[in-house]
Amino acid sequence: MISMILFHVTTRCCGSGGGGGSSSTNWRNKRMLYHSGIKSKNEKNNKRSDIRCYNRHVNPIIFTSYGTSSASFSGASSCFMSSLASSSSAAATAAAAPVVIIGGGPTGLLLSTLLSQYNVPSILVEKRLPQQIHLHPQAHYINIRSMEILRHHVPRVYDKILDRSPPMDDWEAFTFGSSVLGRQIARVIHPVRGIHIGQDGNGSIWESSVNGSEEEENGRRTAGDDSKEQATATTTKTCSICTSPTHLAQNQFASLLLEEAQLMATKVHPVPSELLHGETVQCVMEQPPLSTLEYDDDISIMVQTDQRKIMTKFVVVAEGCHSQTRNQHGGSWVGNPTMQHLINVHFQTSQRLSQRLMEEKYRVGMLHFVFHKEVVGAFVCHDLQKGEWVLQIPYFVPCQPVSDFTESRVKEMILAGLGVDVDVDMDVDVGAGVRRIDKNDVNILSVKPWTMGATVAKEYILGKNKANGRIILAGDAAHAFPPAGGFGMNTGLQDVHNLAWRLAYLVQNDNEPWHPSNDDKKECMTKKMLHGYENERRSVATQNAALSVRNYNRTLDIAKACYLNAEHPSVLCKLMMSPPMSLIPMNIRQQMFGTAVKAAMLPLVNLEHEGNFYGNAIAKNVRRILSSGGGLPLIFPRYEIGFSYDPMKKLSDGDDTAGYHPTIAIGYRLPHLEVECLSTTTHDNNQDNFAKRLTLTDIESQIMQRWNVPSAPRYCLLLYKPFVSQKIRDISEAWANELCPFSFDTFELYSNRLQAMERCSQELANIYKNTVLWDIDNVFLDLLSGKDDDSNIKNSFHAVLVRPDGHIANLTAFTCPVARPKEVHS
Repeated sequence: MISMILFHVTTRCCGSGGGGGSSSTNWRNKRMLYHSGIKSKNEKNNKRSDIRCYNRHVNPIIFTSYGTSSASFSGASSCFMSSLASSSSAAATAAAAPVVIIGGGPTGLLLSTLLSQYNVPSILVEKRLPQQIHLHPQAHYINIRSMEILRHHVPRVYDKILDRSPPMDDWEAFTFGSSVLGRQIARVIHPVRGIHIGQDGNGSIWESSVNGSEEEENGRRTAGDDSKEQATATTTKTCSICTSPTHLAQNQFASLLLEEAQLMATKVHPVPSELLHGETVQCVMEQPPLSTLEYDDDISIMVQTDQRKIMTKFVVVAEGCHSQTRNQHGGSWVGNPTMQHLINVHFQTSQRLSQRLMEEKYRVGMLHFVFHKEVVGAFVCHDLQKGEWVLQIPYFVPCQPVSDFTESRVKEMILAGLGVDVDVDMDVDVGAGVRRIDKNDVNILSVKPWTMGATVAKEYILGKNKANGRIILAGDAAHAFPPAGGFGMNTGLQDVHNLAWRLAYLVQNDNEPWHPSNDDKKECMTKKMLHGYENERRSVATQNAALSVRNYNRTLDIAKACYLNAEHPSVLCKLMMSPPMSLIPMNIRQQMFGTAVKAAMLPLVNLEHEGNFYGNAIAKNVRRILSSGGGLPLIFPRYEIGFSYDPMKKLSDGDDTAGYHPTIAIGYRLPHLEVECLSTTTHDNNQDNFAKRLTLTDIESQIMQRWNVPSAPRYCLLLYKPFVSQKIRDISEAWANELCPFSFDTFELYSNRLQAMERCSQELANIYKNTVLWDIDNVFLDLLSGKDDDSNIKNSFHAVLVRPDGHIANLTAFTCPVARPKEVHS
């Protein structure tokens, strides 16, 4: 049975309607007039017809639900009805946009920005206010591929990140010891200053000396590290234009993305995008297809917030791992959601304590793994000069209640882990006299429990009909990883980089005159686009989840080297909760468990003293693990820039830090090689704002500069040495037209600069539209063939079709001067 839910919404006048050929105009009209979608046949066959705007009039909106719907849809329906009841006393505000983004973290903000660059209006809804979002640092590591995306798509954000990031000396190292200022077992310096092609991501171990002030000079690399580094790097060329990742607290990063998203929202024409903070999404309800009736089924989803109803076609859920929207629509996951419970402590050190922590350079680092009798945990230094830190403390539920971690107790643990003994004079000259460090030099900002897990959603596309779902998961709503390796936020950023151009295409190609066959084509393309996103990104998330679990286990190996086994308290906790122990009152059991944990940590006092047999044994164990490639790496070249969307080219579980070797093949990102842009007609020719030296990675985005003027996404057809024949150029473009649903720009690449300049002159004389590039180092052909002596490939003309996200869609070869193509990959 079909039940019709009829209600009224009050709309606001958005200006006079007008005809137009763009999808943005279509959505502008829908914001002006929210009818149920009933149209005459003449209107349905001409979606570009003018629509008048009525000032603050009330329109009926009809939603249809099916009595035989699934449980998830029934839950959404009941949620929707309850939200109607709760808001019946006040008139609701209506809004519309082709895409609604739920969640205003880095993932949602980047998606909003990219859609705006593609001139696609969107509405972002975030329940928190900006000042609430930007309180806690959370993630802090932006890896190489994410830096490339930021550089090539949001360069204003990229430049600000470089300005605000702490000096590299402050975060390139991890330390292991009894405390930050206490005995240091080892210090690992990671290769963050530029990874060369073929170089692995392993760090170098610097051993401690007794004289702390001279540690930097006395530090030495362990035997074999230098030779290994030289052996793994096959060239001195870097594998990315972004020579290093970046360390910046997520709250600062998100504030930069918010500024950019707000700026780009105003550039969407003719209707700007919106970012709504302080609004809670109550329900997302799908409107079933009504094409058999005379209804406009463009608007198929209703998002109900506590302040308005938003009509949309696509909903992107980026509201975190506890997503209510995902759960309402039956989203499920695979993996382990409760690997470890942790207490997250955000604190700030005073200027004098920060100065004390900076005095000895060898003690400075991003992560400090502390093994102290009072605390075993990881200190994350987000910004040493500003004194911003986070401490992660493992605890075991239910034998250790969160209430045990009071502010006073946590402060004691922080002081112990930093190596500050308030009972012993620790004086610092802060310029206004010598003052003693005490408990007041640590300010606790927040103490929050959280549960670490490794999960990946079974499906990224949700809806009543999975095949035609329009509710899309991204970021932490789609996957959750242990923080070891820093893949959580980065995977989310790369999710929406893959998704944005797909949504833009679907929205901007939705204005074709109505016809049943067109609807079939749209449905097929929607399915292909969205499920392509799901297949590609879910595979990457699965790889990153497995890698993050292995990284977490590496940190447990270090704990075991200190004679601490995380499995032991877990086993003890289970025993406490099983008969006959379960008969004992819970508070008594918790006291017993706490006593046992303290007893296990007590021997760590020996680690604080040089020369202690037990402490020296621990130090030897830890160094042995680190020297053999154990411990937690920071750089993972293959996983950061070497992954492929080709399902047959998944990364193996072998050497996680193995070096990256660029290749030009389907599914991979177009590798970095330096090119000079000699001419382009796709740019506004403002030479003052246009860099002549570019990288081939994300080349189309660098040329188009959509952060200045939004435009639709386009593929890139890269032709290698097409100088020989206009006929071959025409054939290659015909080949691309058959494969590509998008418009594309043609880029011609030459290894010989003189030939490139001559071709550039032809372009200017004949007013062609191709961009001419010069391969400065003449390496493109080697990357394509992989063999220096392959004369057949060297004598061929090559065409590479590149997607808007910089990954290779297809490539082919034409043997010169014959015009018939020779397929390399299909």
